[in-house]
Amino acid sequence: MANKRSPLTLATALGALALLPFIFGVYYAYSGYSLDARTALRWLLPYLATVVAFIGGVQWGRMLSQKNAAARDMALAVVPALIAWGALLTAAPWRGLLLLLALIVAWLVDEHGARRGWQRRDFLQLRRALTLIVGGCVIAIVWRVIHA
Repeated sequence: MANKRSPLTLATALGALALLPFIFGVYYAYSGYSLDARTALRWLLPYLATVVAFIGGVQWGRMLSQKNAAARDMALAVVPALIAWGALLTAAPWRGLLLLLALIVAWLVDEHGARRGWQRRDFLQLRRALTLIVGGCVIAIVWRVIHA
């Protein structure tokens, strides 16, 4: 018999894997190796933009699968990706700040989705934890850049 895992268990494992670049970024920013904090941000921020865009795709998928995709909700789910794209066109420090804003807006869209019924509450708990960890990692690296 096949080993069946819940979608939330799989999402938790994949979410933990997705955190690895952020955790390695903090490690390298503070370890004193040749990769400094600025370099870590340079390769980490485009990854964060990709993550934000992915979150928007997940939100659309949830809305469409629930068959209650309000136009306003679908438009809200696109806003974080647009902020992230714009952030990549800016210079430091705006790039990092705008990407953090995009991540927070994506999380708020998920909170909104839970109230509207298209986002699961158990998944929302995972999203809160992942958002907090990613935000904390980016802030820690930016702090190192500023105070190095």
